[in-house]
Amino acid sequence: MRSTGTGGRNGSGMGKRARAVLAMTVIREIQKNNPEKALDALEKLLRDRPDEAALLNLKGVCLDMLGRHEESLQYYEKVLEVESESPVYWNNKGLALQNLGRYSEAEEAYREALDRDQESLEATYNLANTLQLLGRSEDSISLYDKALYIRPDHLLALLNKGNALASLQYFEDAIACYTEILEIKPDYPDAAYNLAHTYEESGRISEAAQWYRRTLEIDPGYSHAADQLSGLDLA
Repeated sequence: MRSTGTGGRNGSGMGKRARAVLAMTVIREIQKNNPEKALDALEKLLRDRPDEAALLNLKGVCLDMLGRHEESLQYYEKVLEVESESPVYWNNKGLALQNLGRYSEAEEAYREALDRDQESLEATYNLANTLQLLGRSEDSISLYDKALYIRPDHLLALLNKGNALASLQYFEDAIACYTEILEIKPDYPDAAYNLAHTYEESGRISEAAQWYRRTLEIDPGYSHAADQLSGLDLA
């Protein structure tokens, strides 16, 4: 989860109204998943104020969205040279590092964010994911619980908590997580698939088949569900 983190200081050069319109354009295009258009507007803002932390952060966000993670990391590092106390900027640096597979460094960045804001949902959730990628599933579970305490309807945190539990072979607890998601959002294919896979791992083949079929009802193109279903011994 990425934080856009607008803010910063008023400036001269471009008129305040023009800057405000461009800034709104940047945020709107990011929210619409149009990072190229957001970058075009950002470049105009950065010509006037090349060292503004909020703008540098937003450029990092756009580059991350485009998959240009090395470049985005450079911008987050520039941001932190200007403003090192923002948990948003540390979180975003962590996400760039995570996207580059540099998980130990990502963990450090997320912990820097949490040192500055213990209740940061984004840093808590992202740190949990990183710990799971580092094979530290037990540690990740408590952080998913914290994320769910902050935002009880965080379905991705609940899904990934289930994944962490399943990786530790706590199958009944994992099943409870996926079932809770499906009670909230019955057409969530990843939850249905993970529930099926967990049933399969725990030897409950008929229930696995039922939920692989349900996954395919929700999303007929879910190839992993079709493959797993075809491989079940239903005799």
